[in-house]
Amino acid sequence: MRNIFSIPNSDDLHPEVVKHFKRNFFANILDSGFWFFGDSFVAAYTIMPVFMSTLTDSPLLIGLIPALEGAGWFLPQLFLAKHLEGTNRRLPLVLKLGALERMPLLLLAIVALNILKFDKTTAIVLFLVFYIIKTFLSGLVALPWQELIATVIPVSHRGRFWGWSLILGKLMGLIGALITGFLLTSVTYPVNYAYMFGLGFIGVAISFGFEIFNIEPEIERSVSPKNKDISLWKRMVKIIGTDRNFLNFLINRGVIFLGSMGLGFITVYGIQKYKLPLFHSAIFTFVMLVAEIIGYGIWGSYGDNHGYKKILEFSNLFFILGLIILVFLNTVWGLYIAFGIISFSHAGEFISDQNIAMEFGTENDRPTYIGMSKTLTGPFLLIAPIIGGAIVNLWGYQCMFLISLVISIIAYGTIKFLVVEPRFLY
Repeated sequence: MRNIFSIPNSDDLHPEVVKHFKRNFFANILDSGFWFFGDSFVAAYTIMPVFMSTLTDSPLLIGLIPALEGAGWFLPQLFLAKHLEGTNRRLPLVLKLGALERMPLLLLAIVALNILKFDKTTAIVLFLVFYIIKTFLSGLVALPWQELIATVIPVSHRGRFWGWSLILGKLMGLIGALITGFLLTSVTYPVNYAYMFGLGFIGVAISFGFEIFNIEPEIERSVSPKNKDISLWKRMVKIIGTDRNFLNFLINRGVIFLGSMGLGFITVYGIQKYKLPLFHSAIFTFVMLVAEIIGYGIWGSYGDNHGYKKILEFSNLFFILGLIILVFLNTVWGLYIAFGIISFSHAGEFISDQNIAMEFGTENDRPTYIGMSKTLTGPFLLIAPIIGGAIVNLWGYQCMFLISLVISIIAYGTIKFLVVEPRFLY
């Protein structure tokens, strides 16, 4: 255990970071753990699409749920980049935005409790409005939170931090999935969903308490003279024009996100195709969490030692394998196996996506690189499920999954042959 917290000597590390490393490590692990516990009750690829399916049969509206989740997290991040480059601490902004971010879950619980009092259109609009607010507030807090993690967790331990925190979070999420299964089978609709959303709020509220325990050093930061008078747009154009490796990375992100158009439909597809009871959405959540726990345990340690580019390669390959099984093995067990493999792949994608962007460019440029990696690729997450829903309407689920497979193969080619591991380049 002592070796795990041994930090390599480096003149680049602030002495306060070294001093408070253990405290910050565990505070952020517990923050993440309770966050994912709360999130398991509002899972964007399982619970929420099924809840939407109780309000509408439209594949476009059902596919909009994971689209909003991804776009809300990705799109707003770049717009705080320049502000963060000139601030000495990230934690105050994280806490202000983090408090606002958690409130919509409580509002969603209230909406769900009263959903039968509204006509279908009003119910859908209310649900989407509060869900959009939730996801976009998550996107606003995402960049300062990632910058906080990059400040208090040294690069030598970020993979293990993410691995441990996500394993704890997903283990707690398994408990959440069991509770969800009980609520879906034992409590009548829509009270069951109101309880679930309420428990989600309690989980993320507890996580906020641990977030407060961070001790962040005050580090003098200023926007570099060369960037001070340049607009954000010109800076982005300059980076894309001069950093071909980063551009190729962005291309991979955009293409693989487009290839993920079917993720939000797998649970609804399985329930409809095999006429499964609604509580199977909790089983899908359980399968997803188990696969992700295994993935985080493997990918986190591997990333610390070898970088995250290889993890993206492997993740793309596993995603392709899962889609092949989904398309060609038409059984309930095949569906669960495919979903497990895709969730294992998603774990590698997530842990890499949180870390690899931090390693492009210099430390002064880091907020802009992180923001660009999210905001410029976020539109693909937004439009992908909408395109997927349109394809389902025209030609059915199988055709949509097949198109997703072809796009994902192209994505693998870009990360495999066009991107160089940034850790060994900058």
